[in-house]
Order: sequence, then C-alpha cells, then structure tokens
Amino acid sequence: MTPSILFVDDEANVLAGLKRMLFPMRAQWEMSFCSGGRQALKHLEAKPCDLLVTDLLMPDIDGGRLLEEVHARYPHTIRIVLSGHTGRPLALKAARYAHQFLPKPFSAEGLRQAIERILSLQAILTNPKVLALIAKVDTLPALPEVHQKIMKELQEPNPSINRVAELIAQDLGLSASIMKLVNSAFFGLRTRVSSPFHAVNLLGLEVLSALVLSVKLFSSFDPSKYPGFNLDSLWRHSLNTGLFAKAIARSEGLAPREQDDLYISGILHDVGKLALLSHGQDVYNQVLAKCRDENATVWLVEQRLLETSHAELGAYLLSMWGLDQDIVQCIHAHHTLGEYSGQHPLMAAMVHAANCFDHEFTVINATYSPHPTDGAALERLGFSTRLPAWTTACETALKEMHAHEQENPAG
Repeated sequence: MTPSILFVDDEANVLAGLKRMLFPMRAQWEMSFCSGGRQALKHLEAKPCDLLVTDLLMPDIDGGRLLEEVHARYPHTIRIVLSGHTGRPLALKAARYAHQFLPKPFSAEGLRQAIERILSLQAILTNPKVLALIAKVDTLPALPEVHQKIMKELQEPNPSINRVAELIAQDLGLSASIMKLVNSAFFGLRTRVSSPFHAVNLLGLEVLSALVLSVKLFSSFDPSKYPGFNLDSLWRHSLNTGLFAKAIARSEGLAPREQDDLYISGILHDVGKLALLSHGQDVYNQVLAKCRDENATVWLVEQRLLETSHAELGAYLLSMWGLDQDIVQCIHAHHTLGEYSGQHPLMAAMVHAANCFDHEFTVINATYSPHPTDGAALERLGFSTRLPAWTTACETALKEMHAHEQENPAG
C-alpha cells in the first residue's frame, strides 16, 4: 500500500519548496500539503494519513497543539516536526507528542532518507493492531521509586543535575525518553548522544524540570494494572544488561563512546516490553498469562500471539524516536543474533551475550525457560572463543555492583 504523508506549513514558499523537492517521490508516496493546522485537521477528518510532517510556529493552530490533536484523534499517525524554530516553550509542547524533530534548513535527500527510514520500519510489524498501538506511544513510565526520587530532587532549592542524571541512567523508560529528546533535535542540539549522563547535562535542569513538572513527559508506572508482573525485575535486568554490555566492551578495549553505545543498548533492549505494558495492557496481560501457563519464553509467545516481539517493537519505537541505527539494530537482534545483518556484529553479539548472562546469573526460578547464548550465531560471526573472557568481565561487574550496593544501601 502506498504510504500517505501530510505536510503542514503556514508559509506558501515552504510548501512550494517541499512539493518541488519531493516531486520525484510522487510514485512512491501519496503526498498532501496544507497551509496551517486548521486546514490540516479538516484534511485529516476526511482522510487520515500514515505520517504527518508539520512546522511548529503557525498562526492559527501551532504545531504543538496540532500534534496533540493528531495524537488524540489519529494515534496511528507517525508525527514529525520539521521546523527551524527550537524555542523552548513550543519545543516543550511538541516534545511529548512528536516522534521526531527534523531541523530546518533541510535537503531533499536528507528529508527523503528520514521519511523512508521511518516508513520502512513498518515492514517489521506484521500485526496492524500492534503497529497502531506502538505508534501512539508518547512517553514511557518510570519505576515508581525512581520517579519519586527525581520529583523530590527537582523540587529541592538547589537540585543536583548529577543526581538527576544518575537516576535517569538507571531507568529504561526515563533513558529512552531523554534519548529521544537529545537525538531528535527538539532543542536545537545537533550532536549524537548515547550517554544518559551527557543527555541530561546537555538539556540542563531548567528544561528537565519543565519536562517533568509541567509537560509530564515522565510518568510513574502503575503496578496494580499488571498482577503477577514484577517491574523491579525488568528494571534490574535492564540495568544489569547495560552494565554487562559496557563491561564486555571495556574488556574488548573499545573506546568510551562505543562503551556508552553498548550501555544504552543494554539498558533499552527490553523497552518494547515497557511500551506494551504501558500502552497495551490487555493484550500483554494475555502474553504474560500464556508464558506462565506454558512456562514459555516471552518473546516466542509474543511472536505467536502478536506476530511480533518486544525486540522488534522496541527497535521500531526507538528508530521512530531518532536513536542511532547501530543501537536500534542491536536491540532488534538481541534474541535473534543469527539474523543480524547490520554493520557492527561485534556490538550485536555483546548485547545478546549481556542479556543471556544476566538471565544465567540471576536465577529467579530454576524452572523458568532458559535464555542460553546462541552458540551457532556466535560461531558464525567469529566470536564464540571470546565467551569465557566476556563471562569473566560480567561476573566481575556483578561483584562490583553488589559491593557498591552494600556500601550504599539507600541507592
């Protein structure tokens, strides 16, 4: 099916330029152009679209309000900001409801590639209901205890940015949301970031306070909706996988930036589970019930019931949010290493191994379905002989983590 794209801008010369630049794509895309938010909403009433590309600063209905309306009425529509305006009030308003922020000026090729990358992701998801579910995700919840600590810190007379960064770096929902902002140029940042600490320092306390206290970009997870699901275990597993992936990278002598990439890949590898838990409660409760009844592996049950898995969902969401493709591909392949076809197989193997090691080291129930490393894939990629060294690196990291927790029991 030909994807439909709606471009919205109040400046006639910008719309004319877009039509001219994207004319070669007329056979691949069904494109419409509206001169303002009010006209765009009327157009969508008659014909919803797959992807919306809008300016922010418009006189009748600004881009922030348009995004909010589209999110509420047409949650399946992917929402992109294309604007040269990164003023904080409007950027804050758009931050929750836009999937990506593409800055002006732009080239025809750059815009085409960005849109094609987003549209191509839909091929990952074969279940249209799940595709619609994940497209409406605007924010991800945090562990209640972590959320409370951040709220408390930000309301202090002299809040510590390092303390806030430390808390965000330990939570998969917060890390994903903050990485969305810094990697998608919401506030005019043009640098690639894969460290939550770096992200928090780039945004600063003023922006973070506004996002948390006013925009409510970060929310607290409500465990009462998921009887039998242990959010603490998901949080601990995500944190351990990130630390293990970084430990493996360090043992391989990778540069600090690459270590950061591995850490964030590990932290976010199960973000698809969090998206399903927070935005698809009914369907994911069915998955969890089936896993308990059959003692089956979660991602295989997901494939059977949803025609996709949390790995694919997480990769789709994070790619929509503008995260680096190397990180996205590792998250996509953390259960299916044998199918990895990206440019950094070592990185993918490290995330896969880190995930498996934490399942091996942290045995919640000895009868649970195991998560062994994919020996055949590691052999094919040429990394099987490194497993003993990787295991040692992760065991050392686990001992250091336990020692730190005993010295600092309050966190």
